[in-house]
Amino acid sequence: MNASCTICGASSNSRTIDVRGNKRMGIYHCEICDFDFFVNDPTKGLADDKLDESRLKSAGLDIPSIEKDFANGIKQSQHYMETLVDESDKGKNILEIGCSVGYFLQLLKDYGAIPYGVELNLGRTQYVNEHLGIPCFETLEKCEAKQIKFKKIFLFYVLEYIPDPVNYFKRLINMLEEGGSIIVISPNLDDFLKDGWQNPGFNKFFYDEFAINYFTVKATRRFAELIPVKNFDLYTKQGYSFLNHTSWYLTNAPRTTGIVGGDTFLDNVVELFRTSPVSFKEDMITLINKFDSEYKKIIEANDFGNRIYLILNK
Repeated sequence: MNASCTICGASSNSRTIDVRGNKRMGIYHCEICDFDFFVNDPTKGLADDKLDESRLKSAGLDIPSIEKDFANGIKQSQHYMETLVDESDKGKNILEIGCSVGYFLQLLKDYGAIPYGVELNLGRTQYVNEHLGIPCFETLEKCEAKQIKFKKIFLFYVLEYIPDPVNYFKRLINMLEEGGSIIVISPNLDDFLKDGWQNPGFNKFFYDEFAINYFTVKATRRFAELIPVKNFDLYTKQGYSFLNHTSWYLTNAPRTTGIVGGDTFLDNVVELFRTSPVSFKEDMITLINKFDSEYKKIIEANDFGNRIYLILNK
């Protein structure tokens, strides 16, 4: 079967693959864009809170409570605040698409920005509005109707769920003020655990029925070139540690990390070593930190970091 590429419109061939939950589905691949995609629209399933069942429960991982999800999200969002938010954002309108229960929005509010959210899941939208007191819309259309201009729009692990990403992002550009930016973090189809380690367990874990877009750096660049912006930045970061990849190698199964696209396994080992009575513990800590850092640098230098960063500047 053939389908038109979601990015360039070229005819793309299908193949059958394993997805999470021991399912098999047909997926399409565009040779021109180097891009994998499903043709189903996941919007209703996302709104009906089916994502965690597919993404976590079907893979044998626990679905966290709202309280735990919020706490984990705050930890991850602190890194986003440190690297992607600055003094010029204070007092400015900032939008997050796919804001979940609002942990990043809460940090923005505490920082002095004016946060807004869009979240398809009605329960989470209600939580952000009522518990956090932050305006949150269940559709982009309702946010657009307010005619608010934003300095920054963030999408953390959301691009993969958008059925018509080119037109969607053209709409987002219209919501930016002049000089504003859209910041995207998305999984990388060129994942070293999948293609370097060739881990069979991870191959079955990698694809999810609700995540319909799988971008490489090449595909992301072709996508960005279709969006009317002044310029864009594009690079990858390796969030998962060498210990995470080793765990997959030994078990062929995931472990809960509490972080989307990353883990703290190395930090845990370092803390363990620091309590050790051996005299050479600092040498060992230096060694494992250096190795992990060099490991990630090589992966990133070859565009195989598991996180793709795309920053579109209007």
